[in-house]
Amino acid sequence: MKTLFLNPPSFEGFDGGAGSRWPAAREIESYWYPVWLCYPAGMIEGSKVLDAPPHKISIDQTVAEAPNYELLVLFTSSPGFHVDVKIAEMMKDKNPNLKVAFVGPPVTIEPDKVLNASKAIDFIVRREFDYQIADYAKGKPLEDLPGVSYRKDGVNVHNPEGGYIENLDELPWVSKIYNRDLDFKRYNVPFLLHPYISFYTTRGCPAMCTFCLWPQTHSGHRWRLRSSQDIAAECKYVLDNFPDLKEIFFDDDTFNYRKARTLELCAELKKLNFTWSCTSRVTTDI
Repeated sequence: MKTLFLNPPSFEGFDGGAGSRWPAAREIESYWYPVWLCYPAGMIEGSKVLDAPPHKISIDQTVAEAPNYELLVLFTSSPGFHVDVKIAEMMKDKNPNLKVAFVGPPVTIEPDKVLNASKAIDFIVRREFDYQIADYAKGKPLEDLPGVSYRKDGVNVHNPEGGYIENLDELPWVSKIYNRDLDFKRYNVPFLLHPYISFYTTRGCPAMCTFCLWPQTHSGHRWRLRSSQDIAAECKYVLDNFPDLKEIFFDDDTFNYRKARTLELCAELKKLNFTWSCTSRVTTDI
């Protein structure tokens, strides 16, 4: 299925990215990469990622894309959910054959509420959705996809969740999708050098912080790692393919959870001689 991955339009001057559309204006405008959409986009030939806010794409321009696709995967957030539903309905009106999937934190937290919000939403995928979306686009029925919720005979059906994605090295490099579909100079976070690229070296976080969104709703608490060699290879690709890049940010929930792994990865990154940063816990000795 020809698939459009959408981080939908939001309001001017907002602070955020896919999943973090705050319900208030901010003094600064910043944008994170739609990283979670870019993984399955890399698995589906002919797909496209449309990150509307940083590229200043309007609702009308977004809706106009509907006839060009068979599947829409919309990353929703709680503050923008009601608008996201309207956009999905408008796109479905434009192309009645379009299948619509919602992903993102709200669908994990309240799957029934999301499904009941509109008949335009054909199904949702709770938590990690990479392989489910790719398998559906390639013809696998909803009944066989773990973590999927959908309607059948007027009743909401919630498939059991599957296991975690264990081999992260098998996933596509999101930076290749950035290079294909996004203008990386439109992304800005004030505490990072501009322009920057961000991606993940791990998934999940073993910490049980109650305030953190992603382990609770997406990647879970099982800590899974990419190999140091795979990470370094993607960094080299980024350095070779993004002119004028100033910094790479590793957006892991806890980059330095295991000391030996941190030292091993740092040794690989040092060979490439570039500026990088990460998120870490304060209880560290390195």
